[in-house]
Amino acid sequence: MKDHEMFKNYMTLMGEIFNKELSKVMMEFYWNVMKEFSDEEAEDIFKRACSDLTFFPKPAELKNIGRPKVDDSCKASLAWTEVDNAVRTVGNYASVQFSDPVIHSVIQAMGGWSTLCQCTNDEWKWKRVEFEKLYPTMAKRGGHDLYLLGDAEQSQRIRGSEDFDEPKRVGYLREQAKQLLEEENKP
Repeated sequence: MKDHEMFKNYMTLMGEIFNKELSKVMMEFYWNVMKEFSDEEAEDIFKRACSDLTFFPKPAELKNIGRPKVDDSCKASLAWTEVDNAVRTVGNYASVQFSDPVIHSVIQAMGGWSTLCQCTNDEWKWKRVEFEKLYPTMAKRGGHDLYLLGDAEQSQRIRGSEDFDEPKRVGYLREQAKQLLEEENKP
């Protein structure tokens, strides 16, 4: 958020609506919280807070209006759908890069891309359970690999070659579509 005047106007409005006195320190703190949002996002957050809430919002409530949290099990399930699709369409031969780098760490912990791709149908349902249990733990860690090696790149590396195909990108179109929808829904 860059429009400080709009910020002050909405904070004053919320103070009046919710009968809350706003100190200078409080205004500065809320300003720092709202800086991560664009002016358009911030305006939408303030409008929704004024119309939907019954008490003066805490900073975390404003942030949640702007960026609702998705719980770990939901994220893990969504991530698994990308993995499942990639295994079926890309396979173990090609290297793969998911839009969510946490997926790389989870698959590495499960034995790697090639191993996962070679699971039998009977093993597959249990791999999903394992993936969804590991995902929240791996999401809390940093240092995720940039991509997962496929069999082709692994054998080329063993032979000393540095000429490999780019990893197949998975999930990036979904991210782009999500961003486009968000932009279209802005007033």
